[in-house]
Amino acid sequence: MEMSTEGSRDAIAVIGLDPQLLHEAVRRGLRTVMVRDTADHLRGTSLRIPPGVEEVVVEDVTDVGDVWAGLSRHFGDRLREDLRGIVTFDEFAVSTVAALAALLKLPGTPLGRAVLMRDKHLQKQAVLAAGLTAARSRVVVPGSPLTDVPFPGPCVVKPLAGGGTTATEAARSEEEYRALLERLAPSATTPFVVEDLVDVEREWIVDGVVQNGTVVFSSVGSYAEPCLEYTTDTKPLTVYRADGTGEDERCEEARAFAGKALHALGYDDGVFHLELLQDRATGAFWFGECAARVGGALIQEGVMAKHGFSLARSAVEVALGVPVSGADEDTGRYVATTSLHLPRGTVMKVPDPQRFCAPEYVHEVRIAARLGVTDTPAVRSTVHWQGLCLVSADSAEDLEVHLEAVRSAFVEQSMVAPTFGTGRQVRAFMDGYEEMWRQQL
Repeated sequence: MEMSTEGSRDAIAVIGLDPQLLHEAVRRGLRTVMVRDTADHLRGTSLRIPPGVEEVVVEDVTDVGDVWAGLSRHFGDRLREDLRGIVTFDEFAVSTVAALAALLKLPGTPLGRAVLMRDKHLQKQAVLAAGLTAARSRVVVPGSPLTDVPFPGPCVVKPLAGGGTTATEAARSEEEYRALLERLAPSATTPFVVEDLVDVEREWIVDGVVQNGTVVFSSVGSYAEPCLEYTTDTKPLTVYRADGTGEDERCEEARAFAGKALHALGYDDGVFHLELLQDRATGAFWFGECAARVGGALIQEGVMAKHGFSLARSAVEVALGVPVSGADEDTGRYVATTSLHLPRGTVMKVPDPQRFCAPEYVHEVRIAARLGVTDTPAVRSTVHWQGLCLVSADSAEDLEVHLEAVRSAFVEQSMVAPTFGTGRQVRAFMDGYEEMWRQQL
């Protein structure tokens, strides 16, 4: 039997790789077991994994049977005795963790609620039934005859469950709608949800933690542009923390709406990432969607930089069934995250993270660009970028200066060879830039 020789110290299972979750679990003195799928394990990571973390490799972290088998191999007959909690920030493993928590009689979100937190159509039905404003939605099965899915008017088509704006597109005419469904159907892995298109002036987010039905902490933020713009435009994704920036009244309105939405969803325990749409005509909030995890794009790191509050720590506490710790004092800083992009071509060099983070206003950088990759994506989205960077400043004006500085530095400290037709042309490019390249090494 493949079984750990570790003693009977209280353990927590972290499904998927999240450095903050692992750090908080280790900090509490817990025996920390990270469950990863085979592909993720083989790919490796540049993220820092705390010493002492035990790894369990399974075929699929979203499969209840796979994760159960992996934990059983690791713990042996002490699984139920030693395991005190199970937690994830992986969108696709949320319902898996809920099912395992129920099977192991651990604290956790009931499976029905976890499913509701993933299914965009069911979410809309729940909040509409509670009297909150949300777009009408309907489910479309890929490959259905177009006569069975009539054009509802201007709409958004996206996967029924998922994260970010992957495979999310708008259709403003019947011709666009039919062409979109026909194009998306062959590669679809999930049914689509078709939602009425809201004329969004601004998109807001509320990130926080709820315990025993009460929101014990929340942080309000906003996107520089509505998320749908990031599927068609070339602007970098930018997310601002909004508290303490002169929009206190609007932030409180967002918090109040979020509290009602969480109640409508029946989500009583756990961290959340909730999106609100501000109607251009009325200024009123519409429910967007809500996830039972932290948001992507360095959201939890931004909350820490702004409020001194760890969403990862609170997630571990909820998973253990203990009271959530309070927040530290607000830092008073202006905080934002931006995506980083490179010109199209072959990536020859990327920035050194330590050098890139040298300015005191840079809190963190994540580099996704891979050496040798040719033709970086022309179409961007909330999940298509070559890097992410979290910065802060003493004023809104300085924050914009810092954002532009890191975007420029990312390009300047990288090297991307144009996509030439011959090896000779590529070598000529490299020869011409050899001196500059050596200076940056």
